[in-house]
Amino acid sequence: MMMVSKIFSLLQFFTLFTITFASTEEATALLKWKSTFKNQNNSMLASWKPSSGACNDWYGVTCINGRVNTLNIRNASIFGTLYAFPFTSLPSLEYVDLSMNNLSGTIPPEIGNLTNLIYLDLRINQISGTIPSQIGSLVKLQILFIFDNHLNGPITGEIGQLRSLTKLSLGGNFLSSIPASLGNLNNLSLLYLYGKLSGPIPSELGNLKNLNDLGLFYNQLSGPIPRELGNLKNLIYLALSNNQLAQFLRVGNLKNLSLMELSNNQLTGSIPSSFVNLRNLKNLILPDNNLTEEIPSFICNLTSLVGIDLLRNILKGKILQCLGNISSLQYVMMSHNNLSGELPPSNCNLTSLKVLDLGTNNLKGAIPQCFGNMSGHLEVLDMQHNNLFGTLPTSFSIGSALRSFNLHGNRLEGKIPRSLENCQRLEVLD
Repeated sequence: MMMVSKIFSLLQFFTLFTITFASTEEATALLKWKSTFKNQNNSMLASWKPSSGACNDWYGVTCINGRVNTLNIRNASIFGTLYAFPFTSLPSLEYVDLSMNNLSGTIPPEIGNLTNLIYLDLRINQISGTIPSQIGSLVKLQILFIFDNHLNGPITGEIGQLRSLTKLSLGGNFLSSIPASLGNLNNLSLLYLYGKLSGPIPSELGNLKNLNDLGLFYNQLSGPIPRELGNLKNLIYLALSNNQLAQFLRVGNLKNLSLMELSNNQLTGSIPSSFVNLRNLKNLILPDNNLTEEIPSFICNLTSLVGIDLLRNILKGKILQCLGNISSLQYVMMSHNNLSGELPPSNCNLTSLKVLDLGTNNLKGAIPQCFGNMSGHLEVLDMQHNNLFGTLPTSFSIGSALRSFNLHGNRLEGKIPRSLENCQRLEVLD
C-alpha cells in the first residue's frame, strides 16, 4: 500500500513538473515574440515579464492545465509582425484574437501548426501578402476573421478544407477571386467577402445550406447571380451590391430572407415574379440598376416589408395603390424613374412611414390633402421635379416630425399653409 502511495506521489510530482516546464517554455516563446514589437514600453502588456506567471498574471493569456489555451490581446496597441509568433510552441492554443492592432508583414506558413485552433481573429490590422495554403491544416477552426487588412492574390482553395468553419470574413482586402472549394464548408452560417474581388460568383456557394448571411458587396463580380443561390433556404441576409452582376437569381426558396441588397449592379428587365414567395422580406433594395417595366402588384403581398428602395432605375407605370396595405412600411424610395399617374391617397394609410421619396418622375395631379396628416410620423417628403399641380396640403399636424419637404419643379399654386408652422423640426423646405 505504501509503495502504491509513493508511486502516486511520484506521478503527481512529474505531472506538476511537466506542467510548470511547459508553461515556462511557452512563456519564453511569447516573450521572444514580444521582444520584436516596435513599442517595447507597451503598457497593455506590462504584465508580460519573466518574473510573473504567464498563466496567472499575464494580460490576455488564459491556460488550461498549465498550457496556454487563449491569447486575447485585441486592441492592445501592438506594433509588430507575426514572424516570431510561437506557432510551434503553443500546441494547446484554441483561441487567438489579435484584432485591431498594428500588425504588419505576412501570415507565416507555420500558422498551420496550430492544429487545435478553434477561433482566429486578425481583423483590422495591416497584414499583407497572400493567405498561406497551410491554413487548410486548421481543421478544427470554427471562426476565421481576417477582414480589413492588405491581403492580396486569390483566396487559397485550401480554406475549403476547414469543414468546421461557421463564420468566415475576409473582406476589405485586395483579394482577387472566390474559389469554388468554399462550397465544401457545409457548416458555414456567415460568409463576408467584400472589396476587390472579380470574376463570377461560384455556383458551388449554393451548397452552403446552413448559410444565414452572405455579403459579397463592393466587388467587381460579374455575370449572372447563380440560380444555385436560390437553394440557400436558411438565408436571412443577402448583400450583393456594388458589383457588375447582370441577371437576377431565382429566389423562390429563400422564404427566410429578410434583406435583399442588390443595388448598383447591371440588372435589367422586370422584378422577377418569384419574389412573391419572399414573405419574410423586410428590405428590398434595388437602386442604381436598369430595371424596366412596371412595379409588379405582387410586391403588395410582401406584408413584412419595412423598406422599398427602387431609386435610379427605368421603371414605368403607376405607383401601386395597394402599397397602402403594407402597414409596416417605413421607407418608400422610387425617385429618378419614369413613374406616371397620380399620387394614390392610400399612401396616407401608412402610419409608420418615415421617408417618401418620389422625386424626378412623371407624376401628375394634385397632392392629396391627407398627406399633411402624415407629417406626424413622416420625416422626409420629396416629390420634386414632377408634374404636380394644385395647392399644398393644409393640415400639417402639431408636433410634426417633418425634417425635409421638397416640391421643387412642379406646377403648384396658392398660398403656403399656416399649418406649416407646426413643422418645427423642418431643416429643408424647397
